[in-house]
Amino acid sequence: MPDRPIFYVDRCLGKAVLKALLEAGARVEKHDDHFPQNAQDEEWIPEVAKRGWVILTKDKNIRRRVGEREAILLSAARVFTLSSGNMRGEVMAALFVSRLVDMEKLAIDHPPPFVAVVSPTGIQLIALRPAAAAEGGEEAAGRILIVVESVMRKRVTDQ
Repeated sequence: MPDRPIFYVDRCLGKAVLKALLEAGARVEKHDDHFPQNAQDEEWIPEVAKRGWVILTKDKNIRRRVGEREAILLSAARVFTLSSGNMRGEVMAALFVSRLVDMEKLAIDHPPPFVAVVSPTGIQLIALRPAAAAEGGEEAAGRILIVVESVMRKRVTDQ
């Protein structure tokens, strides 16, 4: 596969995932080689995205916590998370390796930002909305889009 993506392995995944991905031929970078062990997600997500790396994590709440969700959106990060964070290292490793080709294709073909959930049955893309929209539900998200469209139309007609 030309220009295979580089996967950034979050430290929560452990050594088994890193080793299995390397053995499968993936291009990987390890958290501890680039950031302090206690670095907050909001700190490293933008830097990883800036480097063009694709994030692998088992932290499925990364898309729900406001600071992390905003970091993903604003930095145009590409994130793959496991459907469950309670798997043993070998199981997580086998799951990521079994979906490696699909993850590489999605990382190349789908524009960022995105969060995708990797499970034994496949990969599911999750829609991310800014914090204000997410906290107000679908209706708030729709209102925000309408307001943005109205402002854009007004600017165009004022010119």
